[in-house]
Amino acid sequence: MSLNSRREILRKILSQNTISSQDEIAEALLVAGVSVTQTTVSRDLAAIGAVRGQDGYRLGGSFTENGHALPIAGNDELSGLIYRHVLSVAKAQAIVVVKTAPGHAQMLASAFDRWPPYGVVGTVAGDDTIFLATTSSKAIGVLMKTLRAAMEGGRL
Repeated sequence: MSLNSRREILRKILSQNTISSQDEIAEALLVAGVSVTQTTVSRDLAAIGAVRGQDGYRLGGSFTENGHALPIAGNDELSGLIYRHVLSVAKAQAIVVVKTAPGHAQMLASAFDRWPPYGVVGTVAGDDTIFLATTSSKAIGVLMKTLRAAMEGGRL
């Protein structure tokens, strides 16, 4: 089965089901005739822009808040993720430290990798902490202001 076919099946599964773990996704894919490893599931989720919310994995843009669809792509999606998941930000030399709720850092770091804000050259994520490496102290100032605005519901 081709990569694109597998990812299309994954999109269909996520659009029709509430799935809370990557193991459950792998099982659903197996039922659909696709055998994959957890690593492949993780890569495919990132590639199709799926994110994990309180109710499980969903395709980007399929979450709603107060009856309105959340942003679906690029900076709008990153802004929405920051708004929902970032608890605090702090600067440390050429690194910005982003704190999230437990289990949210990997998903958010993946979004930072897909749509890096101005001055971000790389990310490292743990369970609830992300390090954003920046190009300069000027970039840190811009990034901090941008992140704080997004945390308050603004857009990048």
